[in-house]
Amino acid sequence: MAVTGISSWACRRRERRSFTPEFKAEVVRLCRAGDRSIERVAKDLDLTETALREWVQRAAIDAGNGPLARLPRTSAPSSHVFDAKVSSCLWIGRS
Repeated sequence: MAVTGISSWACRRRERRSFTPEFKAEVVRLCRAGDRSIERVAKDLDLTETALREWVQRAAIDAGNGPLARLPRTSAPSSHVFDAKVSSCLWIGRS
């Protein structure tokens, strides 16, 4: 059964594009201005809403305002998690 009403371009995957950091910063500024939604900005600039939300989230994290900013900072790397996994694998392997 053939599907009608769908043009051939709708079935093709869009070629991956790259954007400069300056362009991303300007688009994030437009989103933060508050006069248009992220969805509207994405449609106006022919971007995917998902990519735009990721840019906004990344900008917030880079500015120290994102979800990762609330995590406690430690001076030493947390290698104890890795060590625990390695030692448990070694212990299990002894059987």
